Amino acid sequence: MRVLLVDDHPTVRFGLKHLLESAGDEVTGEAGNAADALRLAGELRPDVVLLDLRLGQDSGIEVCREIKALPDAPRVLVFTAHTGAEDIAGATLAGADGYLHKGVAGEELIGAVGRTHAGSRVWLLPAAEEAAASRIEEVSGQARLTPKEREVFALVLKRRTNAEIAKELYISLYTVKNHVSSILRKLGLKSRREIS
Repeated sequence: MRVLLVDDHPTVRFGLKHLLESAGDEVTGEAGNAADALRLAGELRPDVVLLDLRLGQDSGIEVCREIKALPDAPRVLVFTAHTGAEDIAGATLAGADGYLHKGVAGEELIGAVGRTHAGSRVWLLPAAEEAAASRIEEVSGQARLTPKEREVFALVLKRRTNAEIAKELYISLYTVKNHVSSILRKLGLKSRREIS
């Protein structure tokens, strides 16, 4: 299995590479920022991207979303120290195939990478966070949100204003308002305050 490591700490990448290669996996590349991650994901065509959510000034959630939009996209396993509801929601809605806390043992990490590659959804989180991730995915799936609505929903969960969402997604404020209205209608909510 071919793995791309994305983490802004060189020492973490070194340790992960050693661990994965000792288990027989091939680390095809390493990236410490969003631009390199996206370039290498396109060039190297890995099977799995092991992705941190904090990449200096860059957002791992945005990297996940862009990688999952690639043709024949690789599987993305988020590997992070952050397990807040907003992070889990963002990763879920960005299309992550799994979410793993950095506190897991090496054997658990190796197993999670293998299961992710095999097509399983791997969420190794404390019980409360895992339940939250499942609920977010269930609700957004039942509501039949479009891909763009999922992107907007993820940013609403992060408490972004409509203007901030418009700027981040390169769409008009009018379009954001339409998406938010559609999301609220599909979720059966009256205002965005009920979301966040």
